[in-house]
Amino acid sequence: MQYLFLTSQCADKVWQYFSLGAGLTHGVSLQQVFQRWWKHPANVYLKPLYQALPCVVVWELWKGRKKRRYGGNISLNRLISQVSATLHNLLVYRFPKMKRLSSNWPELVSELESYIPRLHYRRVCWEFPSGQWIQCKTDGASRGNPGKSGAAVVFRDAAGDFLCAATRSN
Repeated sequence: MQYLFLTSQCADKVWQYFSLGAGLTHGVSLQQVFQRWWKHPANVYLKPLYQALPCVVVWELWKGRKKRRYGGNISLNRLISQVSATLHNLLVYRFPKMKRLSSNWPELVSELESYIPRLHYRRVCWEFPSGQWIQCKTDGASRGNPGKSGAAVVFRDAAGDFLCAATRSN
């Protein structure tokens, strides 16, 4: 197993490609490799990729072995491309608002290390109810289902004056 997933010529080149792009050295054992990727410091965008990468690499190496065993052939570039595409799809699924990300691993790591999200904000404020209406504002939260929960309600008149409020928790 160690040979197939870590020390074979193909596996070694795949691990080198992704490790160099992330600034890592790959370990002596498969367990070390997984631990290094999981514990490698990264921002919130790179962390899920670093944690998924060892599983994706092992899976693609396994698929490549099966393909070769039954008469097919898979090139090293194709294997790296499949791992990169899977990681890119994971990123797009996890962070759908990110646009135009590279599929090339070293470029993707570089983009994500320097990524700063654009913040969008919209001012939200309370408005007086019209005419003789009474406005009712509610809020609630739950910790688990079933679990501890709470709710609150506030009533205000057309002038915005407080009428009454109630809370409940269990």
